[in-house]
Amino acid sequence: MDDSLTFESFWAGAKKSAHKAMDDHARGEYDEFALHAGVSVERLCKAVLVSKNPIYIAEMKGSAEMLFHLGGHRVASKVRTIGAAEAIARLRTLNVLPVDRTLDLLIDLRNGVAHASTGNQAKGLLSTLAAAVAALHEELDQPLNSFWERWTESARVAIDQAASKVHRDVQVRISQALHRFNDRFEGLPDEARDLIVRAQMSPYNEELPVTLDDGRRVVLRLVGTDCPACTSKASVFFDEQAESPNALLMVPRSLKCFTCGLTLDTLDEVHASGVRVKPLMFPSREYVAAEFGETHQG
Repeated sequence: MDDSLTFESFWAGAKKSAHKAMDDHARGEYDEFALHAGVSVERLCKAVLVSKNPIYIAEMKGSAEMLFHLGGHRVASKVRTIGAAEAIARLRTLNVLPVDRTLDLLIDLRNGVAHASTGNQAKGLLSTLAAAVAALHEELDQPLNSFWERWTESARVAIDQAASKVHRDVQVRISQALHRFNDRFEGLPDEARDLIVRAQMSPYNEELPVTLDDGRRVVLRLVGTDCPACTSKASVFFDEQAESPNALLMVPRSLKCFTCGLTLDTLDEVHASGVRVKPLMFPSREYVAAEFGETHQG
């Protein structure tokens, strides 16, 4: 049989595409993620089918040429195998995969049948990819870490149903940011990496409060929090939460690390990252303006 139709070939191709999908997701390229994730699922489904019987990936439309080709009795003039949707359908018939609308959506996005105009739909399908890979490897009785390698923890977190959606998303982003950090300094000595990190951190060795007054509220940026992903420092942006005649409470609004690129956009995400930053309490808005310097519009 054609070497490209073997279990080993399909499994290796699925692994390569899955890693590309994880890289795409980490970079925020969600359309590319859907493409590579769909390819990975298709190839891994075919790997499972071939492991049971090579004939199970035969395209049944038209002649029986592919049946004989996969059976090893003839060489087909044109190799045609089933697509992703049919491979999934056959595995559902064999009770290997459950019915999952999100998996169907992933394949539709990959095939261009459905379109995610904002990328939000594709962004949320990381757990779908991870769950499908896990289910298929359970059928193969193979360890997941041999497939995911450095992405093993990201995939595990993505399908951890015990964690909240926010927690899963944040933990995946932390893992992705750490990979970006490691990729950025790959091949450099540790000393060189540390010098670069220290140089980027040098303006932020102290907590530097800054105020911006837009006429309606005060926004404070506080720099110097340990990044939950890498060894550098991250910037935490504080925002006004509540004000009384005598006090102003400010809480962490977002976090950004300029070394590894980790970005957390809400207070819930900051908390889910494990970063512990206390709210800031000031006697009054006027005290904040006096303490950090008054600013003017225009």
